[in-house]
Amino acid sequence: MRRIAIIGGGAAGAGAAWELHKSLGGEARISLFERAEHVGGRAWDLTFAGCHMEVGGVLFHSTGQITKQMMEFTGAREAVPSLSIDGKKETYAFWTKAGFPVLTRVSLASMALGILKHVGVPSALKVTRRAIKMAERYEGVYQRLRERAAFATPDELFGELGLLEPTKISAAEYFKRLGVNDRMAYDVVEAITHNMYNQGLEMNALACLVGLAGAGLAGGHLFVIDGGNWTLFDKMLRKAGVELRVNRPVRRVVATSAADAAGRPFSYQVQTADGRSDDFDAVILAAPPALADLAVEVDGRALPVVAHPYQKVVTTLVVGELNPAYFGRSPGRPMPSTIFTASSAPAPFKSIGTTGWSPEFDSRIYKIFSADHHMTEAELAAIFAKIHDTRVHTWPGAYPVLTPGLEHLPFELNPGLYFANALETIAGSIEVEAVSGANAAKACARYLKG
Repeated sequence: MRRIAIIGGGAAGAGAAWELHKSLGGEARISLFERAEHVGGRAWDLTFAGCHMEVGGVLFHSTGQITKQMMEFTGAREAVPSLSIDGKKETYAFWTKAGFPVLTRVSLASMALGILKHVGVPSALKVTRRAIKMAERYEGVYQRLRERAAFATPDELFGELGLLEPTKISAAEYFKRLGVNDRMAYDVVEAITHNMYNQGLEMNALACLVGLAGAGLAGGHLFVIDGGNWTLFDKMLRKAGVELRVNRPVRRVVATSAADAAGRPFSYQVQTADGRSDDFDAVILAAPPALADLAVEVDGRALPVVAHPYQKVVTTLVVGELNPAYFGRSPGRPMPSTIFTASSAPAPFKSIGTTGWSPEFDSRIYKIFSADHHMTEAELAAIFAKIHDTRVHTWPGAYPVLTPGLEHLPFELNPGLYFANALETIAGSIEVEAVSGANAAKACARYLKG
């Protein structure tokens, strides 16, 4: 019986466990260590003002094959994302220094028409066609994962998909070369990426375009998991027989040269903060080094693992009513449900939008993303005409900084030690993390099978 440790219970760790379950089955005993009291990683929810809502990884896309497999395995069901359930007409707006140049109904057709009017047909078509093309190429990852054992590096994977070049340049430079006008690039695209990643067009072009595709430009539909997104991973891990060790932060992973009977060159010991340790044949690290707070040693020497930077994101939930004057609108005019904020807008936040309806206060609940900035009482008092209640949830490392041309970590850090988050520094989503974890697990399974 092969013993495998997975450190981290988010989408990447779950994707790794799912792949090991499929490829090794009863031949492996999998133990998953999670420092929190629950699995799910950055997919988490809470109850606020009488409403249950997501505060982390909010949406799944219907093209995600690994999460779809997990749903079929567990019987998890789709639910409609909750913007607001008060029955009022929902609208989207893009906020710039000029006000709301695009204000549309929630439907994709209405949004497309509003964007076309603002930016013109050529620029809108250029971005949309590129997003669709990127999405079609990216979806080839599933066939390639079925056809081969594993990819060694993110660059190898995206190179085979024909997507390496846009990872090397910024989205701003990419759109400039494409001939996209500034209204499309900065008023629309950057406002959307602010809402998705809390980052602008300084991010790599592939992450930007994959995000646009996931937002609906490439078709498909968005959904959440009925009962909470994190429950999909929890149910899958339990049904697959994975031993869950929650509230068990790992402090050290120690690799020792000692070829076993199967010819594997290293044995591994996982040491947790409570002073306990366990031995394993292989380890999958499914927590980014910058966030994991653990050391890795090989034969008594520290294994250098680059800790790519992550950004803190502050989520502020507010039950109340927006103040039209703050957004340059006359009193009494209806306010958009969701506001995508461009860099030119005079705002201390990246986006603001309805995320539910409070039965306690008979009022909408707004979610504010403000990157590494805690909204002050004065700022909230200016933004809202009425406030009933607030809640702040801070993610210390919500997203990697998606720097163009970054040297990404490989999937194998040492024979028998694998990194499940390797793709996250190129593009981030729940499904991308699951794909990354699955590829790391395929490499791990290959190693264990000799």
